[in-house]
Amino acid sequence: MKVCIAELREVANLLFDHLEQSGHAEIELESDYYWSVPTDQLYSVYEEPTDLTIGQLSDDQRELANIRAGAKPPLAYALVWLSSLLRYVGARVVS
Repeated sequence: MKVCIAELREVANLLFDHLEQSGHAEIELESDYYWSVPTDQLYSVYEEPTDLTIGQLSDDQRELANIRAGAKPPLAYALVWLSSLLRYVGARVVS
């Protein structure tokens, strides 16, 4: 299985357009900390994770804001921070 970046971008834009058209230009973060499964355990679904860590939405948002402002270079790992925020939004906004 392969993932096409252009297709991901296209569907992300469609989903963001849907949120904005539904009146969700901003989402209040009512939680900050979340459980995170380390990458080496995340996709080993036949073994129970043994080393949960804690992530922080505000920290993820701050890192992305630094990239957006040009204070830090864009890194592929920043997609992990973005995914945490997207997961929160997706779970909170039902439309």
